[in-house]
Amino acid sequence: MKIAVDVMGGDYAPQELVSGARTYLTSGGTASLILVGKESAIREIMPELPAGCEIYDTSEVVEMGEAPLQALRKKKNASIAVAARLVREGKADALLSAGSTGAQMAASLLEIGRIPGVERPAIAVMLPTSENYGVLLLDVGANVDSRAPHLLQFALMGAAYYEKVCGIKSPKVGVLSIGEEESKGNELTKSVFESLKQSSLNFIGNVEADHLYYGKAHVVVCDGFVGNVLLKASESISELIQGALFKAAKGAEIAPEKLMALKAGLKKFSPDAPEYSAAPLLGINGVSIVCHGKSKAPVIANALTLAANCASTGVINLIHSQVEKEGQMNESGAPA
Repeated sequence: MKIAVDVMGGDYAPQELVSGARTYLTSGGTASLILVGKESAIREIMPELPAGCEIYDTSEVVEMGEAPLQALRKKKNASIAVAARLVREGKADALLSAGSTGAQMAASLLEIGRIPGVERPAIAVMLPTSENYGVLLLDVGANVDSRAPHLLQFALMGAAYYEKVCGIKSPKVGVLSIGEEESKGNELTKSVFESLKQSSLNFIGNVEADHLYYGKAHVVVCDGFVGNVLLKASESISELIQGALFKAAKGAEIAPEKLMALKAGLKKFSPDAPEYSAAPLLGINGVSIVCHGKSKAPVIANALTLAANCASTGVINLIHSQVEKEGQMNESGAPA
């Protein structure tokens, strides 16, 4: 198995991407890596390549401020375009980038394409809960405006992902809304509520934002505007609470070793926690993993593990079959 890594994308590229790749390989990572980017820059960081690593030299990069489609038309050999092309050509089983999300979305669509029947891909982020499992939230920014059929497809893809990658059969699916009652919400949430009720999914109804982190559902769907606002607000609140907590702990003169234990215990609720900092772009006909632009090497190494898991579990094939099955149900009015 091979993963194409766009090492030129991200706030700390290529240093942290290359270092993360090295960490992954030297700590037991099973997939081989293709580092896509400027070879001279990669060699400055890692003069000797570890086993299972190769370089695809390309000097073009899509910068964060560039319009994705226009940039990709001009820069056919931009690192993110090449990484996606390697997946399309079967030379890589997954791609990973911490660069412009818009550019990764565009490159994934142009080079790899959508799964048949999927109208819009979605970015799915795993968020921590008070339970021993996380909640998969999608979409968190790939689509600012969505319709009910899109959210139904998000739910199908999210449930397939949760089953294959997290190992939970028939995961509980909910709709993010302003109340648990079926009558609560806007036209979009009311409409998708009806669609999900009639679907083959394990639909549990509406989920309010204050219940999201208690693990009421395994998968929660919403439009990308709402999801992105919720995600960024959650990251900010996490930083605020942890900062205030550590400041108060220091003021109370808590022993350093106890403070470190507290910090370790709260790590999974940090916005840069390795467990939650990589997001699959679901609906693409291949594995495309989106990393936070601020990701450091440990997070990149963990994201590579996620990419390998996604590629090896057959999640893309399950999404294929789930979307096709639901389409047949809609056409016939009864389960296929």
